[in-house]
Amino acid sequence: MPASALPVHTRHLANGAVLHACQQPWARQAGLCLRVAVGSHDEPRDYPGLAHFLEHLLFLGSRGHAVEQGLMAYVRGCGGQVNASTQARHTDFVCQLPAAGLQPALQRLQDMLSHPLLEQAAQRREREVLHAEYQARSQDADSRIDHALGQAVAAGHRCADFLAGDRHSLALEQAAFQQALQGYHRQHYQARYMSLALVGPQPLEELLSLGEACLLSMAGGALGVRASPSLLPLRASRLVLQHPIRGVTLGLAVQLPEKALEPALQLFLEALHDPAPGGLQAGLRQAGLCQALQVRVIYRHEGQRLLRLDCPGADSTTVARLQAELRGWLQRLPGDPGWGARWRAWQQAQAARLAGLSPLALAQHLLQQPEAIAEVEVLAALQPLLVQLASGAGLIELCSTSEAQPLWPALGLDLQMQAVAARSLAAPTLDLHLPQACTALAPATSAPPMPMAALRWHAGPEQGGPAALHWRGPCSDNGLPTPVRLATLQARIADQAKLCQRHGVALQLRAEPGAWTLALSGPAPLLPASSVRLLPLLLAPLDEAVAPPAAGLLLRQVLEYLPELGQSAAPTILQGLGVGLGTAAQQEIEALFEAVEPLPATTPQPHSSGGLSWHEAPVSGAESALLLFCPVPDASVQAEAAWRLLDQCLQEAFYQRLRGELQLGYALFSSFRQVQGRRGLLFGVQSPVCDHATILGHIRAFLAAQPARLAGLPAQAFEQAREALQLALQAPRSHVEWAEQFCQAHLAALAAEHDQAVGQALSALDSLALLHACRQLLAECGWQVLSSTPNH
Repeated sequence: MPASALPVHTRHLANGAVLHACQQPWARQAGLCLRVAVGSHDEPRDYPGLAHFLEHLLFLGSRGHAVEQGLMAYVRGCGGQVNASTQARHTDFVCQLPAAGLQPALQRLQDMLSHPLLEQAAQRREREVLHAEYQARSQDADSRIDHALGQAVAAGHRCADFLAGDRHSLALEQAAFQQALQGYHRQHYQARYMSLALVGPQPLEELLSLGEACLLSMAGGALGVRASPSLLPLRASRLVLQHPIRGVTLGLAVQLPEKALEPALQLFLEALHDPAPGGLQAGLRQAGLCQALQVRVIYRHEGQRLLRLDCPGADSTTVARLQAELRGWLQRLPGDPGWGARWRAWQQAQAARLAGLSPLALAQHLLQQPEAIAEVEVLAALQPLLVQLASGAGLIELCSTSEAQPLWPALGLDLQMQAVAARSLAAPTLDLHLPQACTALAPATSAPPMPMAALRWHAGPEQGGPAALHWRGPCSDNGLPTPVRLATLQARIADQAKLCQRHGVALQLRAEPGAWTLALSGPAPLLPASSVRLLPLLLAPLDEAVAPPAAGLLLRQVLEYLPELGQSAAPTILQGLGVGLGTAAQQEIEALFEAVEPLPATTPQPHSSGGLSWHEAPVSGAESALLLFCPVPDASVQAEAAWRLLDQCLQEAFYQRLRGELQLGYALFSSFRQVQGRRGLLFGVQSPVCDHATILGHIRAFLAAQPARLAGLPAQAFEQAREALQLALQAPRSHVEWAEQFCQAHLAALAAEHDQAVGQALSALDSLALLHACRQLLAECGWQVLSSTPNH
């Protein structure tokens, strides 16, 4: 981490665990990430998916906490988020919650990792959940591409295996499987494999004390040898995959000493993504070879990396030249004198980027690169990396086609694919080089003034961290669906967005019918320059269409159409709301426009008196996905307080009933959301076993049973839910959180401090108010369903 970023303290504990802590004074929440340095590639080969299965089971009860008092229930009850993921060589457990809940969360995390129950009944139920996840992942385009690239590496490497786990690989009934499961947990879930990162507003010593209490209570264990077979030489360098979406994907396999490899790789990727003239991105686009090359790391372990390069716009007729130009660019990079300046510029921008991360995102980053590395070490690791990349020894070509291909058997998931003869690449013709490092985000002074903006400024809290600026502008959608509008706008601003992000400005673009919203955050002096680069592109007429990225999880696809359920009035002029910018940045922004007026109040959305309405999102898949939005019947503080409390009391029960007991699928949620100025409860379910009508029937049956359950809710549980919600609704301490709250309140025609008023109103609620809210919900007033289109 750059020296100018927030200070990070690292401790190596006596039992082998490693602890990282960082204070974010402006944060309201705390984030934690605990990494166990074992994953799917460390599990027994006889039981593919065992590591992933154990990750799920750890949440299903431990020696000191039943499942309803465990980590997941606790964090969700606090209004936080919790998750886990099993990767090839590590397993992460993450959560973000109000800072006051960090110690109880760590206690539950330690108990579930050290003393899981692993009950047989829970195993049987969870195996069905994993089977549903396996089915979804096996049909996911991204997962299949990753799996196909893995087939190219050297024989024997587990990158070629698809290790999600299903009914057939998880042989629960066999004594040998149970022994393997217990043995894997006993051998690997030990302190020597664990690293913990904590980020929050607490003083550094308090964070370290909490982390030590968690880690030192775990057994040390013996650190085993975890060598991996070589990635190189490649088993195949050119593959043809039968796939419904035609296209080109490249892979790059790297094998080098680990020391300083990760920062060197990040520096290389930063240069690769640089859109500056003369660089790889600009040259490929100008030659019509690729719209925007995107690279991500799909495997990393002890000096081994497998990169995936997505090449939108490339096809089988241009892939040979694309590879030739990529090789030519790579061959010009070793020895270029500009790398030192680029590293220093990257470090400077990285400090700003990291300061703007959420507590959870920063905690996750700390486990990736926790300590500062000297420039000389990075540049020493960079040169062999560039030389190996330039050699082409690890270059993989994967072409997707609709034409039938023979069966390529692979562990866990078969592919219709074949290896074909490697290409002989022609000499490159483009003069592509390493762009000069850009050390400052200079304003675009030649841009003419924009016509009009309605603006509002807020000072925000004293210690608010990075400044935040939200823009909302009109968009003529030309009848395009929301995901297409969003993809088109993202493509327009891609180059300028990368430039802003490289200097430490985070941005998020959202689209809705007739409008777009751009959220910027980062150092206040950079936000005017970012705005003048991005806004003209977003305000220009929308006269083209760009296809959205390849389909992912079906429920996420349906969520992209959620804005189309609302009826928010589109803005007629550009609107801006900033928090924490200071007078100089405000004046610089106002100077971008010919005229400025105050941001006007919005009109409340009318409340529907009708019943359920059904909408279909134009997506399809082998499974069914459904969203149900239930709006609050009025905009009063008291009604919202009761409905938020109802949501607090329903979330875990909804999860347990539909996922645990009914086993409808692994992808489902419930939460309190705002949709186009309307607030309410949102339920989402993706299921491989039910159609849309049956999913809705299960949600209705669950809700119908809640009045009786809530009537018997113990007073202690009621108070705990209320206290947790009041904690979650406290005033934000960061400018980013303030800006998001102000913008959402503005769109909903509510006072800026509405959320805090809701928190205060909670203290007057009793169990009768909770039951009244539940009966209001059951009236189905204004219910809206958004479902995936059935696959005919």
